[in-house]
Amino acid sequence: MEVMLIRHADPNYREDTITERGRREAEALALSLRHRGLDDLYVSPLGRAQETCRYIAEALKVRPVTLDWLREIQLEVDLGYAPWDFPGDDYLSRSHLPSPDKWWQGFEIGEPLKPHFLKIARGFDGLMEDYGYRKFGNLYKLERPSDKRIALVAHGGMIMTLLAYLLHWPLPLVYIHCTIDTTGVTRLIWREFDSGYAIPKLMELNDLSHLAYLDEAIRPVSP
Repeated sequence: MEVMLIRHADPNYREDTITERGRREAEALALSLRHRGLDDLYVSPLGRAQETCRYIAEALKVRPVTLDWLREIQLEVDLGYAPWDFPGDDYLSRSHLPSPDKWWQGFEIGEPLKPHFLKIARGFDGLMEDYGYRKFGNLYKLERPSDKRIALVAHGGMIMTLLAYLLHWPLPLVYIHCTIDTTGVTRLIWREFDSGYAIPKLMELNDLSHLAYLDEAIRPVSP
């Protein structure tokens, strides 16, 4: 089982769509994914993700499914910046850093983030269960093997939050140390064991190699 987490292309946040640069990024991404192939495609309901996904769906002839839990995190707390962009220097100067299971403690927006973290985690696990992988503690119980390759087109903050959950990394440290650029592709495979369980293995983080196709993307893609 392979899962690709893809951030939307360069956004026009005011109109909730993508820019001209973003359209070229999305075309380049779609062109590169044609060489990998894709079984199923899921997308956030927000316009910038939907528009990015349209290029992938058309190039690979895959019908996307919209999932609400893939939408970007929106906190009621006004920080003046996105939670995943918060300055980390003061946080990292502490003598004790958080554990994965108590990441919200000592994190000023930890409590407001918790319900979003749980929504994303439950949404993803529900999707994986459809493919035969049922969450069991820190592992996935293998109910039926799958060789499917799926892609989720979503948002930077949402993807980093999901990675923290899947890899058992404290969320504030993921926000500090990681970034997901527009059309960045993060790839995981589920390694299966004879015990009947599987775990996600991170193979690529924020891969942007498809941008080499940018010049080609402005030309028509042959059928």
